[in-house]
Amino acid sequence: MTDARPRRDSLGPGEPLMTARGLQVGYRRAILPPIDLEIRRGRMLLVLGRNGSGKTTLMRTLLGLLPPIAGALDWQAGLRRAFVPQSGAIDAGVPVRAGDVASWGRMRGWSFLWPLPRRGDRAATIASLRALEVERLRHQPLRDLSGGQVQRVLFARMLAGDTDVAVLDEPTAAMDGAGERAVYKTLRALARDRGIAVVVVTHAVSAALRTADQVLLLDPDTSAGGGDARDDAAAVAAGHSPGRILLGPPEQVMHDETFRSLFGVTAGFEKLEAADVA
Repeated sequence: MTDARPRRDSLGPGEPLMTARGLQVGYRRAILPPIDLEIRRGRMLLVLGRNGSGKTTLMRTLLGLLPPIAGALDWQAGLRRAFVPQSGAIDAGVPVRAGDVASWGRMRGWSFLWPLPRRGDRAATIASLRALEVERLRHQPLRDLSGGQVQRVLFARMLAGDTDVAVLDEPTAAMDGAGERAVYKTLRALARDRGIAVVVVTHAVSAALRTADQVLLLDPDTSAGGGDARDDAAAVAAGHSPGRILLGPPEQVMHDETFRSLFGVTAGFEKLEAADVA
């Protein structure tokens, strides 16, 4: 049986893995204007916006968990997509070891006829832990690790699964500034070195901006329609969904008035050079 997945060496850096045209997301009605977007191999996209701006709805739509309201959303066939939750999303009371969590990335194709990990699965899991510099922790209970260590184990799970596209939700939640910077340098390295397309929803804007290739800023007009669903539906039907979408490189988006009012990150911005990536 042949593997239908596209080979990474046949898809160069920057190859579009997902293309959205006129994409509208929401629940029964659109909550944002139409979005034109490409997710590319080896690139990092930040999704920013105030609370309630539609970030989670957009991510659920991209992952196929929620149908689009309108527009086209096309993924290359055979891609492996992974969702990486916050480190605190795993119940600390569950007696699971770090290595077990990393091995979950190999669980596709599990069968009751062969319920145990195969040799190749073990090797891939150990290699992923080693790549994230947490192999020494594989026998330790996850609950005994720091937040940064848990996040690296979750990245190892993603890597073990041979992921093409990783969608991450607040990967640096509850971390200090040094931890945030370390995580985003790691994500940038995974994107560049492993050819993974990385999509991050985050509030750690200062740390994340320096590693990003593009920023998608969601800016819904919450006053549109005065909160009346009938007025909002009429606006959508007329092609005037409330709010706006801003997509561009960090150095462009950071000068937008809405961005500055939300995050205030303008001074001292500098993109990471390749030599800065750990």
